[in-house]
Amino acid sequence: MSDIISANIGKFFDPLTLAMVLSSVLVMAWIQNGRTSLWVSFAALLNCGRDPFAESGENATFMCRRIDFALRENGLVGLERVTSEDPFVRRLIAQLLNGKDAKTFEEWAHLEAYIVQKKQTMAATYWSSVSDIAPAIGLMGTVIGLIQLFATGIDPLKMGPAMSFTLLTSLYGLFIANIVAYPIYVRLQARAEILNAYRAAVVQHTVAIAKRELLTIGPVHFSPAQPLRATG
Repeated sequence: MSDIISANIGKFFDPLTLAMVLSSVLVMAWIQNGRTSLWVSFAALLNCGRDPFAESGENATFMCRRIDFALRENGLVGLERVTSEDPFVRRLIAQLLNGKDAKTFEEWAHLEAYIVQKKQTMAATYWSSVSDIAPAIGLMGTVIGLIQLFATGIDPLKMGPAMSFTLLTSLYGLFIANIVAYPIYVRLQARAEILNAYRAAVVQHTVAIAKRELLTIGPVHFSPAQPLRATG
């Protein structure tokens, strides 16, 4: 099998056909997932093969204990010395340090966590869409090629190149889906689950600290306006 592939490797590579299938798949996945999904998904490839916090060993328990230790030693001011490899956690600690009341901090923390979680999962979702769309695009190319082949008549001398193009579209669709996109999706999804669980635990811990350390402002109650009485 390997001898056949190595001897005919040129026959399996058609740059134009590959570019057509790949561009169609990427555009369809981009339309499906939104305008920012394309650059977010390709930017995520830079850290695709790296475990989150692999070098530092940072995790939710580690970070929550560091925050508690800083609070016991120096109060909220001690949070200035608490650092993290995660930019979101750094922003979270800075917001807690400068927070005015617990309710405002809680609303901000949950909103930011939702935005970051959506962005984190967007990359994995995009590559999952690529994996789903690629075989369909390849099959469409095959069907279009067959229609064109039979519409122009069956010429034995021309069937070889025409069938080659027809089958290559399906081959490229399967290759993009199963060899490229799906492994990337699995990797990015695992990374997103680790980061989102870590961030959710730190948010929950810091919100509890805010309710204990910051001023709590109760809900504002409005009384209905009283009708004005006519005078004179």
